[in-house]
Amino acid sequence: MQPPAAGTLRVLHLSDTHLTGDGALHQGSVDTTAALESVLDRFDGVPGIGLVVLSGDVSEDGSRESYAAVLERVGGWAGRHGAALVAVPGNHDLREGFRQVLANGHVLGEGGRPLAHTMEYHPPTVPVWGQSLVAGRRIVTIDTSVPGAGYGEIAEASLERLRTALAEDHAPHGTVLVLHHPPLPAPTALHDALKLRNPGDLADVIRGSDVRVVLAGHYHHYFAGSLAGVAVLVAPGVANDTDVAGPYDEEAAYVDSGALVVDLAEDGSVWSTPVRVPRPDADPLAFVFDAATVGRIIEASTGS
Repeated sequence: MQPPAAGTLRVLHLSDTHLTGDGALHQGSVDTTAALESVLDRFDGVPGIGLVVLSGDVSEDGSRESYAAVLERVGGWAGRHGAALVAVPGNHDLREGFRQVLANGHVLGEGGRPLAHTMEYHPPTVPVWGQSLVAGRRIVTIDTSVPGAGYGEIAEASLERLRTALAEDHAPHGTVLVLHHPPLPAPTALHDALKLRNPGDLADVIRGSDVRVVLAGHYHHYFAGSLAGVAVLVAPGVANDTDVAGPYDEEAAYVDSGALVVDLAEDGSVWSTPVRVPRPDADPLAFVFDAATVGRIIEASTGS
């Protein structure tokens, strides 16, 4: 992949890792720990990643052990690559276990350095909230989870905190919002029942603000859209890939993993590259051209 242009923040956007504390298979079929490791290995050679985002359903069972496993693997990867790390809960997460390990979700700062946290007790009714500055971008994590439910909702307290944050001095290069439930139409009947219930409230807050992009998960498939003129990008799932072309009233997923690379330029431009992780037993390569061959093809095609 081409290195990011000067001044661009490159984000590795992961979602729906669904790790378990005891290593149990997700939906009885997927070793999500192995899937996560394959995804991280796939991105080892991608240059210039300055921020890693986990947009919810970090855990399948909400256990402290599952969050510790995520922090060890994703936090270790981010630290080795000098990238910041932020995470936000999804509908499968439990706030108590999440906070015990990931605090407010902002775990590593620029350069992959651990951030200091003061551990405070919050009851499960209080949404997780985090805010930090990475490469001149304000990164805000918004907890859309509703304890005991699968659908999403942004609490009024979180909306008010976001209003206050956006009313403060603008970040040098704008704001990035990270949440789990996308403010976009759902691909299946099940996801529609579990969608974000108040996207209009979010639209009212971010309209005309310095928010450059909203990063979300939940749908286990790549989607791109907009809300109030702001780009919304949904990452593929690490755990599996939703069959979005199947019958709307049914639910199926493929054993597949992926992630999203998001480049945020200084001028506010945003572009995204979904990356699928190939399976060695099922994805034979059609061809491989080495660098010298590519150079010859370029020369023959362009005359230069």
